[in-house]
Amino acid sequence: MTFKKSLAVMTLALALLGTQQSKAENALGIVIGDPTGLSGRFGLDGDHSIEGALAYTSDHYRGMHIHGTYLWDRARTFNVQNSNPIYMYYGIGARIITINSGEHDGDVAIAARAPIGLLFKINNPNLEFFGELAAALNVTPNVDADLDIAIGCRIRF
Repeated sequence: MTFKKSLAVMTLALALLGTQQSKAENALGIVIGDPTGLSGRFGLDGDHSIEGALAYTSDHYRGMHIHGTYLWDRARTFNVQNSNPIYMYYGIGARIITINSGEHDGDVAIAARAPIGLLFKINNPNLEFFGELAAALNVTPNVDADLDIAIGCRIRF
């Protein structure tokens, strides 16, 4: 699948998810680390969401990074005195990297992805801050493991 086709499929999926009517929150913002780029979270209900990123990675494989993850948003809640709670989440999904350097230049890395992270929401303005670790099991071009670490901020709507 070419990069343009991958981008078109992800754009269509995000557009369809964004049009659904639900009580869940949606959010768009940035992610910094590995990967670095645009991040979105689309609520399915109060406890589950679909999270994705269109970003660049410079770690194990360098190139355009696209991932999508089904999340359990409130796996655990940490109550903070005189503040909003911090939510722990985890999920399962997939990651595609179009490799643009090294011995696999021009190849596509496909991986299963399993993140765990923390999310903190601020109500005015409607922001959410997150940090996550995501283990990835690459199945192409080589079978190996990778770890993505990133922080980010998204605007909720």
